[in-house]
Amino acid sequence: MTCIAYKEHRPSTELSKYVDSIWWIGNNDDHRPHRVLPDGCADILFLNPSASQHELLVMGAMTQANVYDLPKGQFVGVRFRPGMVSHFVRIPGSEMVNTLLPLEEAWGRKAKRLADQLLDAGCHDEFTGVFESYLVAHLNGHSLTQPDLSPTQRALDWAAQVRGRVRMDDLACLAGLSARQFRRLCLELTGLTPKYLCRAIRLSNAAAQLMSVNGDGLARLALDCGYYDQAHFTNEFRALAGLTPTDYRAEIT
Repeated sequence: MTCIAYKEHRPSTELSKYVDSIWWIGNNDDHRPHRVLPDGCADILFLNPSASQHELLVMGAMTQANVYDLPKGQFVGVRFRPGMVSHFVRIPGSEMVNTLLPLEEAWGRKAKRLADQLLDAGCHDEFTGVFESYLVAHLNGHSLTQPDLSPTQRALDWAAQVRGRVRMDDLACLAGLSARQFRRLCLELTGLTPKYLCRAIRLSNAAAQLMSVNGDGLARLALDCGYYDQAHFTNEFRALAGLTPTDYRAEIT
């Protein structure tokens, strides 16, 4: 039986077009493997197994699943919508992909103040309140110099809304760009090509639905999530997640 508890909080209206969720993990075991799938998103992470070992990091989008050995303690983070972390962290997505960086590199002393307040928080709701207040303040502080969503970001938001089921040429057209221009800007924002980003979004959506289907429902799930057939679904899942859908479902139950 798993010793990991997980909660998500949807962001306030002011943050909702930039932030997907603020999440919390509590681990009561000394060490517990935890698989994280690529989803096209970047995160700010607060790792706090103990006050003396806490870390505040920014994690870029991933191209492959990673299995982390979680120590006992609490972990909280902000998951940004694809391509939206640039409104808060001025590090190109191409430099963050598959990478963990100290948030202090982007925020300076403000990151230390945030870490201190998170250390004083004791529960999911308090973590959420601290993160939201900092993100809103950061957004308001940059509102005069940082415009609203760019055409490329609006196209990426659409890709997330349709769960990765979109043609690349249609995304470029939506952004008013050539396919080549759109690919370059998508790489700058996310570190992923548009095609790979949509693969990650599609995988994340499929993984979220796996628990609600039985073995006979995998073929229907594959079609519903935009895969050609169950074999395509299985191959894509194995390529990005490192497991077949069936083995992944067994791992998380």
